[in-house]
Amino acid sequence: MVKHMRVDREERYEIVEKWFLKDLEMLDGKEADTDNPYFDMHFHKVYNLEAYSCASKYTFARTLNKLNELYLKKDLKIVNFDETYLSDDSIWSSNNRDCLVLMRICFYASNLLCLSLCPLS
Repeated sequence: MVKHMRVDREERYEIVEKWFLKDLEMLDGKEADTDNPYFDMHFHKVYNLEAYSCASKYTFARTLNKLNELYLKKDLKIVNFDETYLSDDSIWSSNNRDCLVLMRICFYASNLLCLSLCPLS
């Protein structure tokens, strides 16, 4: 866990706490249907955390999942996340996954725009 501090014009980051991935029991995104940066990490204790953004929360979850697959191969419970954004084989996958949420919003917005421009019979 990193604490961000701003002193005058200088930004500082301080490592507050460290954990081992093998000790992580569950990653809880709290609400998969809403765009929020809050999540819980369940170790021997539950830690309530806030990411910089919802996109960074999903990037963090994907990174933990990949590290688990590469090194531990244990059953890591990731709950209350939209599975579409966590899997590599989804149609929303890209090299830069931080923009996945924005891409999906743009896709739906363009569909709504097209539908609103269609003449009604």
